[in-house]
Amino acid sequence: MEQQDIDLLIIRHFNHQTTRDEEFFLAAWLDLSESNRLQYAVLEEIWVASRQQPDEVLLNNRLEQVKQAINRRRHIISMRWKAVAAAAVTVGIIITAALLFHRPDHSIAYTERRSAPGQVLQLQLADGTQVHLAPSSIIRYRENFGKEDRNIFLEGEALFEVTKNAHQPFSVQAGSMKVQVLGTKFNVTHYKGETQTAVSLLEGRIQVALPALSPYDLQPGQQLRYNSLTKEVTQGSYDPETVTGWTSRLLVFRNETLEAAALKIEKMYNVKISFSTPEIAGYKLFARFKDKPLRYVLDVIRATDNLDYTIDGNNVRFTGTDTNTRHSR
Repeated sequence: MEQQDIDLLIIRHFNHQTTRDEEFFLAAWLDLSESNRLQYAVLEEIWVASRQQPDEVLLNNRLEQVKQAINRRRHIISMRWKAVAAAAVTVGIIITAALLFHRPDHSIAYTERRSAPGQVLQLQLADGTQVHLAPSSIIRYRENFGKEDRNIFLEGEALFEVTKNAHQPFSVQAGSMKVQVLGTKFNVTHYKGETQTAVSLLEGRIQVALPALSPYDLQPGQQLRYNSLTKEVTQGSYDPETVTGWTSRLLVFRNETLEAAALKIEKMYNVKISFSTPEIAGYKLFARFKDKPLRYVLDVIRATDNLDYTIDGNNVRFTGTDTNTRHSR
């Protein structure tokens, strides 16, 4: 597969235009090399920039800047990585042919599991690993998972309780971030269209690989966040209840903006939330909801002066002008 074809496939993936077979190929291609993951990360920057700068002139300028950055980054990749990339393209041709022309003798069979909006799906993999899949999330893995490798490809959010195997590492590919472990418990968040990817370690030890950066080692209680647009990496502690509460349909908001809270509510209840003014989106929310219906959640958020909401199908819109910080229970 030509370099340009790979670029177009990645952009189509960001725009939700890929077929199931193409998604499987892209997942396998990402797993082939560090240079592939670097290419994915740079193209993700282009795509995010295009969504955040709707002005055509500004967008064209931004795209030109990022294209130049791509050329510079590709130029400085060592000869070792160039060789790997060349091998990846060769293998990619074989995989693509198998997927597109259905040749069983060369194809790599994958299993895909999806959770519906509002659904928390609990799975057990062939090696005994337990997976809690958050609403509107997808994992993909080879049908012979556990025999040759233990590689998972994630879109969305999942909590993994990994069965220990010292001879076969367990890895999760979340966009351009790769998390590798032997046996541990951790949470990964990577939703298509969002710039933040995060991994939070509950037990054991993990190593996180990012394009063109040295690996990060995490200890229990630590979280690593990566911004695919700014390339900023932050590492620190986290609130376990806030990070993993979704596994028991628990939503916890501690001084979060309504805009940030809305992203979690949308996935849990399969709705789309908007705000009549930017000020409302910046309101702070203190709340804790344990398996509550949507109306209850919205009523609690509304419980302040000059704030209201309307529902039209799956669309929720908040209106009001009060900018005071609110506390709710």
